[in-house]
Amino acid sequence: MDRRLFVRRCLMAAAAAPLLPKSLLASVPRRPTLRTDEPLRRIAFGSCNNQTKDQAHWRWVARENPQLWIWLGDTIYANKASIEDREGWYQSLKENPDYKTFIDQVPVLGTWDDHDYYDNNADASYVDKDGSKTLMLNFLDVAHDNPVWGRPGVFQSYSFGPSGQKTQVILLDLRYFLDKNLTRRSLLGDLQWEFLEEEIAGSDADLILIGSSLNVCSPIVIGGLEGWRGFPEERQRLYNLLASTDKPCVLMSGDRHMGEMYRIIMPNGKPVYEIMSSGLTHSLGITLPCPERVGKTVGRRNFGMITIDWTGTGPQVQLGLHSAEGAEVYQELTTQFSY
Repeated sequence: MDRRLFVRRCLMAAAAAPLLPKSLLASVPRRPTLRTDEPLRRIAFGSCNNQTKDQAHWRWVARENPQLWIWLGDTIYANKASIEDREGWYQSLKENPDYKTFIDQVPVLGTWDDHDYYDNNADASYVDKDGSKTLMLNFLDVAHDNPVWGRPGVFQSYSFGPSGQKTQVILLDLRYFLDKNLTRRSLLGDLQWEFLEEEIAGSDADLILIGSSLNVCSPIVIGGLEGWRGFPEERQRLYNLLASTDKPCVLMSGDRHMGEMYRIIMPNGKPVYEIMSSGLTHSLGITLPCPERVGKTVGRRNFGMITIDWTGTGPQVQLGLHSAEGAEVYQELTTQFSY
């Protein structure tokens, strides 16, 4: 980018948000238009992206022609880095030729997890979480009139498409409010729960996609491995909430450096699907027991794909785990939601 143009954009951003630290305002406006009036048919997502490793996987994601990319956390690995150093890591990823080419073509949304929020398994006690929030939202080029800037945390909601083909994308924040104190253990916090419950109850969407940086249904949370199972009351509250709506629901998750799919039966018999995809730059080939898992564990680098067919009486949703190293599709699951 021309240096004078870069400086001019920085000054424009500073004028739009004068209360933010000047060092955190070097944000380039979003390149492609995020078309909320068009139905979503192809969504790609992923997590666990070490910015110091090769970023050629963006070429394989681009081959799938997604309309939208969703980050589910660990966009960068900057454990305990200062705000200034973390800003530099974000910028280095944004300037990476493969990632830059990708975001020049595909709109991007996202939330964070521990390694981009601050440190491994970090929680609400992190003292500069608002500075970290500013970094992440600027990295994602989130417009300064977006409501997320005016509330604690980075939870967000977006709707795409007309009635009959409408998808709602809800992105949760599992770090800003995370409290591990055994006497007041909390994952989402009261404010975010209120937001989520209002979004679900008032949704006019035909399909709801919920992004959670942590796995929802796995029963394994030991040895530092995190998940909703570590917060059983809140997980049940989530299940009850999903059961309360007649809208089809799909959960997207990451974090565990492997890919899996799950079918979860809600208390009233409603099926909800979860697709976990990670990591983009590194992975593990460990299979953990989970009765809700459908198919196999993908232990190689992967990204998730959600493909929606709107031609039926309800959305037909295909979930896919795709190779981040080539054209291979590791696993697919198709489900028909009918009204």
